[in-house]
Amino acid sequence: MQIVTKYGTMWARNTENIRSIPGARAGGVGVYILFDGSMPLYVGKGNIKHRITDARRSKRRGQLWDRFSWYAVAEPKIMVLVLRILLSPKAANVPNVPKSHQNGAVEFAA
Repeated sequence: MQIVTKYGTMWARNTENIRSIPGARAGGVGVYILFDGSMPLYVGKGNIKHRITDARRSKRRGQLWDRFSWYAVAEPKIMVLVLRILLSPKAANVPNVPKSHQNGAVEFAA
């Protein structure tokens, strides 16, 4: 069984790309990451297209990000597992990570 069924990585924040994300009925439920350049700013889950559209309009996050990645999952119950993998310092190949953060608990500075 595939865990990630559809995905897009480091897409530019524009209307065309956001419209290209499948809706919830077309399998567009999963996790997404908002980036400022290559720096991750926010990680979320749910109906990807809807959540990214909301983030674009957000007063708090709206202008802080310029790229996004998204990963649609086959089974919504495994979204937490996918989030842990994406947030894992080992998956990100981050050097010199304190042992307290090696369990997948990663903090992003605002």
